[in-house]
Amino acid sequence: MTRLSSALALVLLASCGTTATTTIAGDAFDFGIGLATGGIASAHVFVLENPALTTTTDATGHFVITGVPVGSDATLVMEHPSYVLIQTGTHEVPAGGLTRITFQAVTPDTRNALALVLHLDIDDTRCQMVTTVTRIGRSVYDPGAHGEAGVIVTIDPPLPAASGPVYFNSSVIPDPTLTQTSDDGGVLFTNVPPGEYTWTATKAGATFAQVRMNCRAGVLVNAAPPWGLQRLQ
Repeated sequence: MTRLSSALALVLLASCGTTATTTIAGDAFDFGIGLATGGIASAHVFVLENPALTTTTDATGHFVITGVPVGSDATLVMEHPSYVLIQTGTHEVPAGGLTRITFQAVTPDTRNALALVLHLDIDDTRCQMVTTVTRIGRSVYDPGAHGEAGVIVTIDPPLPAASGPVYFNSSVIPDPTLTQTSDDGGVLFTNVPPGEYTWTATKAGATFAQVRMNCRAGVLVNAAPPWGLQRLQ
């Protein structure tokens, strides 16, 4: 079915009072272990904007949510007693659904270790936000480094310099001395006031997808590849 005929089908369904739905699928894994062996089983995953859309990860950390309205906003949340409460970026759901949505979950110990590196006192009335600037065609599903180096990241509405951006170095450690991304591609804003934010990546000759995030108090928001600041061309 072509894009035009797909759009026409959605219009016809709407005119008949029927809401078209689709699926969202992805994987939850431990950030410190990795996708290949670090899948998180029995985690509760749901759509923030419609909590009735919910599921549980299988033994490998994979999940599928069905019945998601096409054209709606969807922010996925993962709850698990061993991990910090985490959610994805916010997506407008296309007719074809969403796949490879990932949670790079961290334990409280990992979060505290990263905070120690940054000399950061975590404010539970605010959120921590992170994403990855990723090379064309690369994601966490591929081995090795997948980041796009040499990129400057900005956020709207802007935040005080004390919040970031903090870029991750090639050893996947946040390094406040960096002024642009490394080949890891990771970038972090800390102790962010609740609200809605749009991320933008800038590099000469390159175009990147933007990322939307809904910052909520006490939550880690991570737009993980391939749904972060993905290079498009």
